[in-house]
Amino acid sequence: MIGNHKTSVINNNSITSVCYHNTEVVKIKDTSSGKCVILNNGGWFTATTKRRMNQASQQYGLKFNVFQSNFCWYVGIGNEISEYHNGIVIDVEHNRISDEGEWE
Repeated sequence: MIGNHKTSVINNNSITSVCYHNTEVVKIKDTSSGKCVILNNGGWFTATTKRRMNQASQQYGLKFNVFQSNFCWYVGIGNEISEYHNGIVIDVEHNRISDEGEWE
């Protein structure tokens, strides 16, 4: 379950957004090739922001994990791990992470 303190879920057509405070921390889009996700922490590298991202992944079966090592955030899915940055795109269907910041 996604925490409820300052957290909301917005469904708009094929896009679901998980918002923490005023930031869409997880955007999920159903595409022709499966689900894609864009992550954005709004500059807040906090444990709670990371927790909301991971809770959304678990709640919606997105298979990614956001974690921290040596003060640096990372995103993992399948066997792939990338350094976190706002706008990172996760192709859930193919277990891929893209730095392009775009989805189809």
